[in-house]
Amino acid sequence: MAFSEIHHVALAVSNMERSIAFYCDILGFRKTLDMPLGSPSLDRLLRMRPGTTGRSVILQQGMSTVGEVELVQFSPAPSTPTPAKGAGGLGAFLLSFAVRDEELEAVYQRLLKKGIACYSEPQVLALPGYGATRAVVFEDPDGQMIELIQLPSADEIQRAREAHHAHRH
Repeated sequence: MAFSEIHHVALAVSNMERSIAFYCDILGFRKTLDMPLGSPSLDRLLRMRPGTTGRSVILQQGMSTVGEVELVQFSPAPSTPTPAKGAGGLGAFLLSFAVRDEELEAVYQRLLKKGIACYSEPQVLALPGYGATRAVVFEDPDGQMIELIQLPSADEIQRAREAHHAHRH
């Protein structure tokens, strides 16, 4: 069985308009679909509590139809919302987006100017067989960890893999 890259990630949010503004204004997504939730087939598919409805907004980068972010606000809201996961928790805890066409440092400075509190300044991560990456982490309005990562070029990755392979054998 063959799969594509991730089609989309769905995030439950507490305030749809605030989350749309964050993902569009801060991360550069654009809204491509805005629809109500609530149907017997969707209830079965997602095992939604009876009577639950909501709103779903699909956000995309560029013209790609994969790698989308779906924001979902359920109604009624859960009486005890599940907090966002952090490092060490089970399941997905971080969304990572590759920075292209500009330097991560410039993006980081823009985040700071927009009042985004990053965990630290961009960090260099040396990944065996992959090369040096640079990354910065911060949170969306509901505490979901977001990583922006600057990847090595395809040539740099290939050289790092060859060196790593030669070192292991």
